Amino acid sequence: MLQDLNHLADRLSALAAYATQLKSERSALLSRIKTLEGECASLREQLDKQQADYASMAEISVRHQADVDAARKQAEQVQEALFVELVQHQDEAQKLRDQLELSLGHNHELRQVAEQARDQVTAVLQRLPGHIEQE
Repeated sequence: MLQDLNHLADRLSALAAYATQLKSERSALLSRIKTLEGECASLREQLDKQQADYASMAEISVRHQADVDAARKQAEQVQEALFVELVQHQDEAQKLRDQLELSLGHNHELRQVAEQARDQVTAVLQRLPGHIEQE
């Protein structure tokens, strides 16, 4: 029976050692959990900050896109206005070319008429009595 008591004492000692080991492991695990919770909180804060930064950047991107769209629209309007002005100037230039061509045609006709009149005046002057012919 003494032997059974010794054996029971050894088993209780082993059980006590095992309980102490489990308590130590529990403390280590609790410490690890607290560390991980701190890291998790830190990572959550970083995530929140990054999400806030992302939202801010998205908002800025939307504003910039709106600015780009407005600038593009304005540029298109200016381009259309310039194109209309170009067409008007081209029409005006064509009208001026047509007027110039017409004026040059009238000028040529007037020169011919003036030359004919000069020839007629010369012919009349040559037929006048007392006219001396020039060589």
